[in-house]
Amino acid sequence: MSDIKLHWHNHKYFPYEKELGIRELKTLLSVTDIICNDKSVTIKSSAITEKKLDRLVYFSDYIKDGCTVETLQRRLEKSCSITGNHKKQSTRYSVHGIHEYKGKFNPQIVRGILNILNIKEGSKLLDPFCGSGTTLVESTHSNMEGYGTDMNPLAIYISNSKLLALNTKASILLEHFQNIFATFDTTVISNHEDEYTEYLRDWFPEDNYNIIERLRVSILKEGGEYKSIFFVLASDILRDYSLQEPADLRIRRRKSPFPDISFMEAFKIKFDNFLANLLASQNIVGLMNQKGLATLWDSRESMLKVDTLDGSKFDVAITSPPYATALPYIDTQRLSLIWLRFLDKKEVKNLEASLTGSRELLTKARKELQHNFLNNTSNLTKSVYKYCLELNESLSEDDGFRRQAVPYLMYRYFSDMQAMFISVKNSLKLNAPFALVVGHNHTTLGGKRFDVDTPELLKEVALSVGWKHQESFPLQAYHRYDLHSKNAVKHETLLILRKND
Repeated sequence: MSDIKLHWHNHKYFPYEKELGIRELKTLLSVTDIICNDKSVTIKSSAITEKKLDRLVYFSDYIKDGCTVETLQRRLEKSCSITGNHKKQSTRYSVHGIHEYKGKFNPQIVRGILNILNIKEGSKLLDPFCGSGTTLVESTHSNMEGYGTDMNPLAIYISNSKLLALNTKASILLEHFQNIFATFDTTVISNHEDEYTEYLRDWFPEDNYNIIERLRVSILKEGGEYKSIFFVLASDILRDYSLQEPADLRIRRRKSPFPDISFMEAFKIKFDNFLANLLASQNIVGLMNQKGLATLWDSRESMLKVDTLDGSKFDVAITSPPYATALPYIDTQRLSLIWLRFLDKKEVKNLEASLTGSRELLTKARKELQHNFLNNTSNLTKSVYKYCLELNESLSEDDGFRRQAVPYLMYRYFSDMQAMFISVKNSLKLNAPFALVVGHNHTTLGGKRFDVDTPELLKEVALSVGWKHQESFPLQAYHRYDLHSKNAVKHETLLILRKND
């Protein structure tokens, strides 16, 4: 039996990350004899394969038989052109940096979860709130089939663009990009006005409007089967050149100055950085065959009805669900949704109100929701319903319109999540795990602060519809110091469930 020494990454860890690293060793490598210190871990083993060592997420490298070998995670993080001195954990490697997305999943924790659950290569994975596709990308990197659903068409577009890029040679994308740029100057846009162009003209200076519309036409003409990748790259910088305040979650008129460089210069820089990361990752892992897919679907509805899933059962589900009364993140994507002709202005508003966890409540839906709340038509478990009633009883006349709606919105959230739990449960194989990274949040009603233990309440909801609780593992969230720091989730919990029947 020989010793194997593993080194931690150089960047700063949260305590839970090193705990997950130790659990990777215990689960993935079946190791029990572990010696730890601040910089390394030593294990004893006679039958550990290099393939399993390479899967480790929270270790930088290992020394075996006198040779130092970097893990795949270390090689991928090093390859990211944006990271710089690599003293900070990189989350934008491979295709992860193609588009910013509020509430984005940390890619390392996805891979870590796959390891501590010991999910095998070739497994089928489901993410019912896939967002911009972090889980799908990481499952592809792990040689698994990742499938996701989301109600946001932009999220689905970003996810599938990432998967497409993983299986596309960087040189091919460069050729299409050069053709797009070459035709841009001679591209003429239509004078036809509709609800999309009217809205965009109101939110972009005339010069910038003409540029983004000419670029849209050029991408449609020269982007070929890869046009979604170029649209996603352009979408990521779209708001910076609009009359909407870029740093504000709400739609407010711009007060900050415009960028110093033109939109097309910024687009080129964005593409160059993305291409560098893609090429670097392809030099490490090669082209990744696109086996997974993101589908526009409401996870509260049966997954068995999704044509693209063929009614097949999944080996595991992993997600980071929205939390109750979530901020209106879709407002940050409104310009992209309309520029890409996915939705018009009215449809964006309706979508926002229909999302699980939304704090938006349309007037016409309020009366029905009040009825459902008072009669518990969703049959929420006694403890969860009691909590919603407690929120309602704490309201005072000083609470404004939005606060008055909080108890109803919380009830709607847990009802929606209950429906999702049923849908996902019916889509998994027997005893398959479901891992959720759930944020805690808080609200103030009647002058009293309520700290909402969302993971515990969701656990109760899941148990009531037949799930088995395996574990609740606390995670320290990344602290925010920007404009949205007061709204940021300070704590998260990894909630692990098992399909019980």
